[in-house]
Amino acid sequence: TSPRPSSEAKVVLELGRALVASLEKSSPTALDDLEQYCDAFADWESSWKRQLDGRAEFPAREAELGRRIVAQHATVIRLTEEMRANVDRSLKSLRVRGKGLRAYTDHLPKRISTMKRRG
Repeated sequence: TSPRPSSEAKVVLELGRALVASLEKSSPTALDDLEQYCDAFADWESSWKRQLDGRAEFPAREAELGRRIVAQHATVIRLTEEMRANVDRSLKSLRVRGKGLRAYTDHLPKRISTMKRRG
């Protein structure tokens, strides 16, 4: 049997809080945290949808947990989009610098050293 939805929801909320904190701090573990959160969120979402089939409404406690997860998930999406945009900007900047370096190194003299060849 699968765990109760409220326990799955609590796990998603805990992982989401940790993920939001690591995304806001630009932690090196943010991508690992994101993967763990996404797995937990997908599990919770599938169990939520299974329960929704055949029910007119959820108990108030479950509905409140669902609302909290949806709000938190929106924050996670916003922060991951910001992270993606920052990475895109960094890559573009790196490409521009790389072009400059290539242009510079293409115009170096063939012989940079001041040592004389023997023989």
